[in-house]
Amino acid sequence: MTSRDRVIVFDTDGTLMDGRHAIIDAVASALEVTYQHFELPVVSPDRERITLAMGLPAPVFFRTAFDPTTVPGDLRNAFVCEFEVQSTRAEVAALRRGESQLYEGAEETLRALHERGFTLALFSNAAEPYFQTVIEVHGLDRWFARTLSLEYAVRRRLARNKAGMVRHLSAGCRDVVVVGDRVQDIEAGQALGARTVACRYGFGEEAELREADWYVDCPREILDLPVAAAEARG
Repeated sequence: MTSRDRVIVFDTDGTLMDGRHAIIDAVASALEVTYQHFELPVVSPDRERITLAMGLPAPVFFRTAFDPTTVPGDLRNAFVCEFEVQSTRAEVAALRRGESQLYEGAEETLRALHERGFTLALFSNAAEPYFQTVIEVHGLDRWFARTLSLEYAVRRRLARNKAGMVRHLSAGCRDVVVVGDRVQDIEAGQALGARTVACRYGFGEEAELREADWYVDCPREILDLPVAAAEARG
């Protein structure tokens, strides 16, 4: 098996890109705008709640990132839809203002893996406009030939969850590695028999990552793992 038969699938936020402050600020601002849009009392956003929801599928995130008791039941679905629209708009604007960055060592790691001949794939639970803006702003298309957001995957009936996304992104490759910072990333890889790398510097709690095959405390450490060797696994 050559390195070209192997794909390394990377999560985006919390794994390659650090947009913690910019994105949380954008979501918090969008939440306030959404309360105002529905002429509801503006509740101060719970930033810890928003942080804990990071990495969840977008439909779940926008139902989890605010206290549902602050919105009347008959308005809740419309509120969530408007919250997603406002938040995506604010997040894209923050990205374009340069308020996010790749983690230190991420670019070096991707370049090295690309030069070693690996197929690199990128996936995200985020909305498609946000995901494409991340790729554009940080030039991730330099290394990733395969990319997929959950929104796009569901709309095109390519996949319904992260495990399905990994299956789609790894088509034609015999050996699959999934790198991520949340339990959903690890479980997606395990569901397909892939080996998994947990990033302890991202949004996930250490306890939720305990079933991963390997752990790293910075992107550069990925290059020292057996999965990153250019030689084929025996």
